[in-house]
Amino acid sequence: MQKLTVKGRLSYPALDTKVRMKLPDGSSVEHYGCDIVFPKTDTKQINAVEACLKTAVTEIFPNVSPDAFLSAVRSKSESRGVLRDGDAKIASSHKPENYTQTYTDSVYISAKNKYVQPLLVDRQAQPVSNPREVFYPGCWVIAKLNIGAYELDPYKTKGFSCTLTGVQFFKHDERWGASPKSDTSEFKDYGEEQDSDTSVSNFASAEVDSDALPWN
Repeated sequence: MQKLTVKGRLSYPALDTKVRMKLPDGSSVEHYGCDIVFPKTDTKQINAVEACLKTAVTEIFPNVSPDAFLSAVRSKSESRGVLRDGDAKIASSHKPENYTQTYTDSVYISAKNKYVQPLLVDRQAQPVSNPREVFYPGCWVIAKLNIGAYELDPYKTKGFSCTLTGVQFFKHDERWGASPKSDTSEFKDYGEEQDSDTSVSNFASAEVDSDALPWN
């Protein structure tokens, strides 16, 4: 098993509770997990991931060419090759608009843990008690992964396991998929609260024409 550290933006986090994933055979499995997304221009990280995968192959299959193993894996299923193409995800989706903001010009790693919750820490490496107050889609994180190569009988199916063991918050960024919210310029400054400020009729009449209401 090889240890890998990657830095990227967090997508589809399931860090505090497990989510259920349906499998092709109709069964389902629950897991913690997330996607770690980073630019295709980050060749340093991409090369580090590729090197880790090749080392994982050599560790389990010392007599097998790592390049040949990787090629065999990716020719069958990109998802088994750990590092995935974000643009391909968009192109193959029935709703590409759901992924354009997040995955354009990017690669990503989907990491899961079916057994235990990953260790979650803040920027100061202190444990996080409420993950939803710290982690959100779009923030930058450092993820700790365990990578292993496998070959399953009876069909000699090759692939890599990618287990999420820990996530550290790194820095803030634009939240992905956020609902629109009002700006401060849309509100007035009413000063200090007065005892007489109990009526809301003035505010309601400013927003709604009572003569146009259907029940009038």
